[in-house]
Amino acid sequence: MKTLWTSFKKSKIILLFITIIFLCGIITGFLFYFKQDATIKDSIFISLTNLFQENVFQYKNIFYHFILLLFLVATLFCFIGVPLLMLYIFLEGISIGFIIPIFFSLFKINAILNFLLYFLLVKFLFLFLLFLLFTKFCRFVSAYISSICRKNYLFMSNLKYIMFLILLILLNDIFVYFVSNPILTLLLG
Repeated sequence: MKTLWTSFKKSKIILLFITIIFLCGIITGFLFYFKQDATIKDSIFISLTNLFQENVFQYKNIFYHFILLLFLVATLFCFIGVPLLMLYIFLEGISIGFIIPIFFSLFKINAILNFLLYFLLVKFLFLFLLFLLFTKFCRFVSAYISSICRKNYLFMSNLKYIMFLILLILLNDIFVYFVSNPILTLLLG
């Protein structure tokens, strides 16, 4: 636990930066929702009326997350992995910002409780691991540049940690599919 806290203290500026990017994404998603026509909003409501009657997190999402994260790791060696992960976290913020007003429109008074349950059971740990992955991506790029200059392989320890985080994200996705989905369907369905 102490090493995790030390890691957070070292990465405070990086975490603050990515948190601001994420919050900008939430605001953008919120504004994007209110810029939609009334017909589009109505079609969204109709398609989501039975939102918690079936799985919120589909099986294919596990595959998509895994392939996307492996692609991002591959792009690290071209130095574009960090901006691409930053864009991905921004897009996650947009999706959450877009979902918040939908929850309020669908569930009225229960919207806060429903959204909190959805967020905690589906998104929270995933986003937390993405934020950690972003800090490791930044450290990897720094170590990779240093290793190129010094002609060594010291960046490999960061790469191992990145692969470990991707494995944790994969396990989280499996947990969400097999455990959180049934809980959400039971509580909110």
